[in-house]
Amino acid sequence: MKPKLLLLFAAMLVSYGLNAQTVNLRFNNYFYGWQRIDSLSNESSAKTTHLRGYQNYLLEFNSGQWSFNTLAQTEEDVINKVGRGFAYRFYNLYVKGSNLFGVLDVKLGRQNIFAGTGRGTLDGLNLKVKAGKNKQYQFSLYGGALAPYNYEFNKYPEVKKNYHFGAMFSYYGVKDLMASLSYSNKRRTPESYTTFRADSVYNLVERTITFDGPAEQLAGLDVNYTYLAKHNFFAKAYFDVGQKKLYRAEANVRVQINPELRGFAEYVFREPHFSYNSIFGVFNYRKNQEISGGLDYTLKNGINIYGRVGVVLYEKDPAITSSTKNNSVKIQAGFTHPNYGLTVTRYMGYSGESDGVSAYFQKDVYKDKVSASASLRYSNYKLGDYEVDKVNALSGQLGVTFRPMPQFSVDLQGQFLINRIYKSDARGLVGFSYWLFRKL
Repeated sequence: MKPKLLLLFAAMLVSYGLNAQTVNLRFNNYFYGWQRIDSLSNESSAKTTHLRGYQNYLLEFNSGQWSFNTLAQTEEDVINKVGRGFAYRFYNLYVKGSNLFGVLDVKLGRQNIFAGTGRGTLDGLNLKVKAGKNKQYQFSLYGGALAPYNYEFNKYPEVKKNYHFGAMFSYYGVKDLMASLSYSNKRRTPESYTTFRADSVYNLVERTITFDGPAEQLAGLDVNYTYLAKHNFFAKAYFDVGQKKLYRAEANVRVQINPELRGFAEYVFREPHFSYNSIFGVFNYRKNQEISGGLDYTLKNGINIYGRVGVVLYEKDPAITSSTKNNSVKIQAGFTHPNYGLTVTRYMGYSGESDGVSAYFQKDVYKDKVSASASLRYSNYKLGDYEVDKVNALSGQLGVTFRPMPQFSVDLQGQFLINRIYKSDARGLVGFSYWLFRKL
């Protein structure tokens, strides 16, 4: 991080800390250990041991209508360096003003954008104006530089080639109704690089490979309506303005038949959507539609039993024979409870076959101070027509949490994985979490 940015960050912390009315702090520190075979060694049994630490920081200072918010992560190699050895990421780092002049919200800094078609992390400004007697008309406007892929603050690409701005208008004028229109304009240009290429007489010469392309322009509509506080309808449609195509549409209805029984139906249309410079754009892809529905029923003891059936309809592939089905079916059933649950899933059809079972269990062992958890997942699958025989995959975890006080906890967890790539893979995680909220 640049020294000037560090000084600015420290000054903001001191300024807000001295004048804060409330402080919210969450800190997690975990260490993750594993062994792996050393591919550079001549001995097949040679292994290297690795221990990597992760720290997560959430810090919020609030003073009246203003707040300072940050969410960051650091990570480092304790035993045997992997990659750079140390890295940091800032997912959020912004100042927020709420309900200024009774109509305006302001966010300045690094922030996550969730505004219809506008999604991503940017370093910039976000304004929201709330108008009307009941603030039923809300207009958001945002813009700034796209955050680097590594979420650091150095090595910024050119802003004119890496930016994101957009707007969203939302309406809340009818009880239990929300409708919004959104627009997003985003451009991310990959960094140039040098390599060797053959010229017209096949001599190798060094060339600089640069990228360029149009900005991605998207427009969208979202509608959500709740009837009698128990029936819900949601729909959205997203359109690519530059390519002139509808790339996603969705509608779902959830109905409460009686206090214990609920039903739902969903429809989703998808066309794979990639940015202009994405490597995935070179592959052949087709549209698909998904239709699904199901029921869930809650017993008096709190157990929720559910079942779901869905079918994915793929656009016809001219390379396959007419007798081959071009759809896939998903069947899922199970039950859930705050302390345990079981789910059985089956896929069949064009995308392959798979049978899977997953289960979880958690229990308070001693008076909210010691709790245990476990999970297990098994799958027997085959991918499309590329494979003849099915293969197995098994994974699970077992963990214990010790909480001597509500604000502090210690976690210990073991994980294992067995599949056709890893004959056996066992890993361990240990760490602690601390939470503080205080009025000053």
